Amino acid sequence: MEGKIAITDPFKLCSVGTVKRLLLEHKIRPSKAMGQSFMVNKSALERIVNAAELRQNEGAFEIGTGFGALTAALAQKCQLVISLEKDKHLFSVAQSLLSPFKNIVLLCDDALTANWKKVLEGQKGVERWKFISNLPYAISKPLLMRILKERKLFELAVVTVQREVAQRMVAQPNSQGYSILSIAVQFYSEPRILFNLPPTSFYPEPEVWSSVVKLKFLPKPRVEVSDERWFFKVAEAVLMQRRKTIVNALSIRFGLSKSFLKDLLKDCNIDPERRGETLTLKELAHLAENLLDFYDVKF
Repeated sequence: MEGKIAITDPFKLCSVGTVKRLLLEHKIRPSKAMGQSFMVNKSALERIVNAAELRQNEGAFEIGTGFGALTAALAQKCQLVISLEKDKHLFSVAQSLLSPFKNIVLLCDDALTANWKKVLEGQKGVERWKFISNLPYAISKPLLMRILKERKLFELAVVTVQREVAQRMVAQPNSQGYSILSIAVQFYSEPRILFNLPPTSFYPEPEVWSSVVKLKFLPKPRVEVSDERWFFKVAEAVLMQRRKTIVNALSIRFGLSKSFLKDLLKDCNIDPERRGETLTLKELAHLAENLLDFYDVKF
């Protein structure tokens, strides 16, 4: 079968010509709605695999198998690769292309709803898991939040996302990209942008540049809070209304008087006229803890 070029060299799948041929041969039309693009940059593929620092006793978990270029490359470096592909047609093609690899498990499932823990647990010979994936761009943000939620399953993550999303992941206070995503990523991990990729690194070419980001998960959150859900509720309250002052944003969100909030903010050494995008993680944590002492939280 001509498609079995992946068997001897996974990197042969990583070319425009090969991807075009496979799309034509299997009558596949990449879905923009699902953010389907296939990596055709061999150098980038190699750098992604190397960034994961996989060992033979480790496992790799991937979202979006595609034709399996990254899947097969990972399989050469570790004990086991588990890859999820939602598209049934692509899943069937990938099964055929990757069938010679005995250490690859392909699952046709939705990454946003699948039980990751159940999928990973009980795999013999795997001492630890690492998350490595070119995330489907259409759902990259909810997937990133899911990765953070499931962070205890993994030692680290190496993800390819839109460059704008990557910049938000590492954004600092007082910058345009500083958002809830910035806070969540930095609350639970140490993020680092490894390198950027032009649209020509994929086929079909996306309309944006991409970035590869490495997340090293922290043993505990970066700042100490007594209730993480409450911390993020407060963070959302002050960041979702960027043009409003902190006191106005909190008053609208929690129905508290501005005079009370001004006094509380002053006790936290936070100017009530500041905007939420200026608050550091430490300041947000301090504010959340003080609000929690005075506010009857109802989830």
